[in-house]
Amino acid sequence: MIKVDISETELWKKFGSGDVKAFSVIYDHYADEMFRYGMKIAGSREIVLDSIHDVFVKIFGSLRHDADIRNPKAYLLKALRGQIYDNIKRERKLLTVGIDGLPFEVEWKLSETAVTDDEEREKIEGQYREVTASMTARQKEAVYLHYTMGLSYEETAILMDMNIQSLRNLLSRAVLKIRKIMPLVVFLQYFL
Repeated sequence: MIKVDISETELWKKFGSGDVKAFSVIYDHYADEMFRYGMKIAGSREIVLDSIHDVFVKIFGSLRHDADIRNPKAYLLKALRGQIYDNIKRERKLLTVGIDGLPFEVEWKLSETAVTDDEEREKIEGQYREVTASMTARQKEAVYLHYTMGLSYEETAILMDMNIQSLRNLLSRAVLKIRKIMPLVVFLQYFL
């Protein structure tokens, strides 16, 4: 990844004014995060990579129209989410669920050094599976975007096409489910 000495919004404005190098820096800066997020939605490497490509092609084609973006990261993730939906819909010819019905899968990753005791590891893994099984796809996505990716309530709400209060309620219900089974800090530590 290229080190960027200017703010994300300034970089986006440079891109909007026609700076192709800024576009390259934006791609290098966000592509990996977009891929991780996309994999949690689609689960298909091919669909995610195609969708990322499609998003950047569309953005490049409309570069002057999107120059006033305040948060490029949230904008790109929202564009990716919609593009994944469009690509899945096109691939399957007809999709009966809406964009909010897309699955959101989480991966369990617990490093070997995080927990050395096999019994403790088994306990944490069991709790994690129980928590994720009890959460809806929307709750998983909201937790991932807000806590793991660090998006604000407003950015997460915009990305998920929700109002802020509905998002807060969704996150509150998710956190209650987590806390009933395991400490929130432990859950978030392994929610990748």
